[in-house]
Amino acid sequence: MKAIRILTSVVMIFSLFACSKDSNSTNQTKQAIQDLLVKDNEITGWSFRSSGWTANNVSELTTYIDGAAELYQKYGFVEASDQKYTGKVNNTSADMEIYVFNLGTKENVLGCYSDANNGLSGAITMTLPIGEGSKYVRNGGLSQVMAFIKGKYYVYLDISADTEESLNVLTQFAKNINAKIKS
Repeated sequence: MKAIRILTSVVMIFSLFACSKDSNSTNQTKQAIQDLLVKDNEITGWSFRSSGWTANNVSELTTYIDGAAELYQKYGFVEASDQKYTGKVNNTSADMEIYVFNLGTKENVLGCYSDANNGLSGAITMTLPIGEGSKYVRNGGLSQVMAFIKGKYYVYLDISADTEESLNVLTQFAKNINAKIKS
C-alpha cells in the first residue's frame, strides 16, 4: 500500500513538472520571413516567375537590391525575402514582385514607410483593412506600387500593369500577406 502511495506521488510530481511552463519559454515561434510571401498559385492564375531570394544580412541584401539596401539598413534591417510572380491582368501578361522586410521594430518600419526615398513619392494613403497603414502609387500607366506596414514588417508590392484589375490583384496579394503576419 505504501509503495502505491509513493508511486502515485512520483507520478503526480512528474505530471506537475510536465505541465508547468518554463519561465524562459514563450508561445511565440519565430516566423520564417519567406513563409509570409504568397505561395505558388495561392492566388489563381499567378505563379512563381523565378526562385526568389532571402537576405539575412546587409551584404546579402546589397547583392539583391544594390542601390536600395542603404535605406533598409538605415532603418534597422534584420532580414528580407523577395518573390517574383507572373499572371494576367485584363488578359495581358503581367509580372509582380514582392519584397517583405523585417526591420526589427515598429518604429523602424514607420521611419522607412515615411522616408522620401522609399519609392512611394506621390503615394495615396489607402483605407484598406491591410496592415497598420498602406499606400498606393500609379506610375504613369505602366505599373502600380503598393506598400503596407504591420508590426516589424514593411511590405512592398510592384506590378507591371496600371488598371483597376491590377489594383485588385495588388490588393489580393497584400491581403494574403497581411493575414500571414503575426504581429
